[in-house]
Amino acid sequence: MKIGVCVGTEIDRVKIALKYGYDYGESHCQNIAKMSFEELEAFKNAGLPILAANCFIGMRVVGAQRDIPAIKEYLETLFEKGTYLGIECFVFGSSGARNIPEGGSYEETFEQIAYFLKELVAPLAEKHKIRVAVEPLRKAESNIINTVPEALRLARAVDCPYIGVLGDVKHMCEENDPFDALPSYRGMLIHAHTSNPYPDPSLGKKRTYPKPGDSFNQDDFILPMIEAGVEMCSIEADVIDFDSDCAGSIKVLSKYRG
Repeated sequence: MKIGVCVGTEIDRVKIALKYGYDYGESHCQNIAKMSFEELEAFKNAGLPILAANCFIGMRVVGAQRDIPAIKEYLETLFEKGTYLGIECFVFGSSGARNIPEGGSYEETFEQIAYFLKELVAPLAEKHKIRVAVEPLRKAESNIINTVPEALRLARAVDCPYIGVLGDVKHMCEENDPFDALPSYRGMLIHAHTSNPYPDPSLGKKRTYPKPGDSFNQDDFILPMIEAGVEMCSIEADVIDFDSDCAGSIKVLSKYRG
């Protein structure tokens, strides 16, 4: 498994991740789409492969506010620039884009998300050979697609080899989504996010970077992911000090490489 870390589009963070020997960086889709090719070139040349990006889309893809032409234009730009960077996986969490609108129904919204993925995203994913991972989000952040089984149902409805599912340790813990089921999803799980999902409350953080001595055992999450065939796992957590965060996390996670 390759071990990566979320770096946004900050070159300073890329250099820190490179210093500690991370395999790749995970960037930010909406920022990538706004960057010029000159800016992308500098980001690309910072020395660390950028293999994934999250925050897939900011505009609504469901409900009366969705603007299909604008969505298409954004996606075409994103996939073109993602290809230029060498990205292999985009992460579709984007709660604000997909949440059930007021007065809307679960099934209607589910069908609109499936349409978005099947008709607008999948053709570009296939063309550019970039996979898209649907990310289940905890109920505190999203009112739809909260568990890995829900995300699997969505990916299967789309029925495209470039559309799969991500498991995030924090969201799975909050939704009581069992880790031991992960190996049975082999072939559909394509990416993972990890963190310490149970940080010291005094820190005031939702999730922190894994570090030696944490009460949460990363084996419980990452080993089932490896068994499921997942080849990349990124740290996505609240930053306290990025340099020391990265230094501590690689000590915990480097054993999963291979």
